[in-house]
Amino acid sequence: MKYGPVLEDILLNKSRLIEESKRHNPIVKIEKLLETTNPPPEFKSIFHSDSVSLIAEIKRSSASAGKIFANLNLNEIVSTYVENGASAISILTEKTRFSGDINDLTEVSSITKLSNTPTLQKDFVIDEYQVVEGRANGASAILVIVSILSEQDFKKIIDTCKSVNITPLVEVFTEEELNLALSVDIEVIGINNRNLNNLETSLKVFENLGPKVPKEKFVIAESGLKEVQDVELMAEYGADAVLIGESILKSNDMPSLINQLSSVKKCK
Repeated sequence: MKYGPVLEDILLNKSRLIEESKRHNPIVKIEKLLETTNPPPEFKSIFHSDSVSLIAEIKRSSASAGKIFANLNLNEIVSTYVENGASAISILTEKTRFSGDINDLTEVSSITKLSNTPTLQKDFVIDEYQVVEGRANGASAILVIVSILSEQDFKKIIDTCKSVNITPLVEVFTEEELNLALSVDIEVIGINNRNLNNLETSLKVFENLGPKVPKEKFVIAESGLKEVQDVELMAEYGADAVLIGESILKSNDMPSLINQLSSVKKCK
């Protein structure tokens, strides 16, 4: 598989970091921890609303925008998100380009449990180890990107999600990827408006693919969403939820923007 230079760099580093983690914290040890860990809040509960649910994201950096915030007060941001209408919190744990860490997930999950708010771990998942690790650190859901996995590895990771009771958010960018996603037993589809190979964004990706997702599935619009009008457009094409981070984090009035973004009614 050929990838753009940024994605290639992320995946190469990811493979190395996973092997390091396996040595320092073997999967057997994590699985034992799971046996004594309470289940996280149910991710699919966010869809039981007449409004398009807002998954508000926390990230220090991004591959497209570079550094956003070097020092984030996670407790303060999570509280602001939840108090103003976010249905779930997404946290980046990828290190190379997003300056994330698995410890961020642990901290955010411990905060969100107080309000029973689900957490989504966003990373580049290429190994079942990451799924088990994410669940052990409090994730209610984990991002699974179809384009970076072989069909065999994709199905293995979905099976692992089921075995540890974590919801896979299966991300697609093309109709071919959507068809593969729909060939397995999943409930939540994410349509990414950003091409991960060249980092270009177009809301037309969701406009094209959203209506092709079966009505019984939950659909999340990802990337390129900045204002209420964008959320309204995604709703028109079938979005049950939107994932927004950068525009919220950069906002001069975060509470007001979150409130507006989380108040758009569904169209289906």
